[in-house]
Amino acid sequence: MASADSKAPFSLDSYYVSEELGFILPEPLEELPPYYQPWMDVALRIPELVHSHKLRSHINKMPLLSSEFLQKHRELRLAHLALSMMTMGYVWQEGENNTVEMLPCNLSVPFWEVSQRLGFPPVLTHADGVLANWKKKDPKGPFDMENLELLVSLPGGESVRGFFLVTLLVELAAVPALRSIPTVINGVRCGDTEIVARALEDISQSIQDMTDALKLMQVYVDPAVFYGKMRIYLSGWKDNPCMPNGLMYEGVQTEPMEYSGGSAAQSSLLHCFDELLGVSHEGNGAFPKEFCPATDLRSPKPGLSSLCHKIDGYAQLPHQCSQPLHHGPRCPGTTTPQPEPELRGGDGQQSTHSPGGEGHRWL
Repeated sequence: MASADSKAPFSLDSYYVSEELGFILPEPLEELPPYYQPWMDVALRIPELVHSHKLRSHINKMPLLSSEFLQKHRELRLAHLALSMMTMGYVWQEGENNTVEMLPCNLSVPFWEVSQRLGFPPVLTHADGVLANWKKKDPKGPFDMENLELLVSLPGGESVRGFFLVTLLVELAAVPALRSIPTVINGVRCGDTEIVARALEDISQSIQDMTDALKLMQVYVDPAVFYGKMRIYLSGWKDNPCMPNGLMYEGVQTEPMEYSGGSAAQSSLLHCFDELLGVSHEGNGAFPKEFCPATDLRSPKPGLSSLCHKIDGYAQLPHQCSQPLHHGPRCPGTTTPQPEPELRGGDGQQSTHSPGGEGHRWL
């Protein structure tokens, strides 16, 4: 727990949270250094190559490249995105009944190296498919569906684009709430209940904006395409009956490894809100442990685990908000925001689930 007598105001500055974009990676790179062009040549053709059943053969022909020439954080993020998307396509190219037991070393070794440098698991994550997988068509234009496109895609056409980018807009809608977290914590620490109440109102509005953004999923994602084509490419190889033994990473380890696939439940912002509001998921089935990121998904460090620990140690909101708050002009009551009903469970139409327990969803 954080020191209760710490004098310095709590701030997000040390945790690489953008004032404008929150946990979204600012200005992701679109290209890697020329040495890595063989990766990008394949990654940018994944849907086409899966459709023609040629992705595995193209990956098998790639040279084994070292990750040592990736020097910058955004280079590593684009490399991890490309390698993770290729991995999902390689494993699931032929569907659930014709998976592979081993990832070839020309893919698995650099994927493992990049993952280790970032602190990511060697599988597609929310930090890859959503937070680092976007660009603006018009760099000066708005941050909306009409002006956004993916860097790397999966089979499923426009529904893939809609799925990842709507999730990105949910992250964007959370930014005002993230900015309010230090205000809440510092208000609690100094006993200023009026400031706490106003900040909680801002968080509540931001959660409503997230819910409204999530509803765009019904506009931009065809459920038949998601369930019939796209969903499998989000699946991992942990607790998955299609891959009961996991996946061997050739040249990395001699035994198969198990990893859950990408899930929006890995989103750092949901974990921050949970710690701030004192939300516990143990034993209630609402937020299974396997959805929690085992590693920090927003490197460089200090990262998510450290940030959540700080918030948990400072906030103490359940106790604070059980006491009467001052009712000023913008402080209507004592209720803390509750993100659970819409964002965690949805209405059934917005929640999705994929095999292996890693439904990529706002759960």
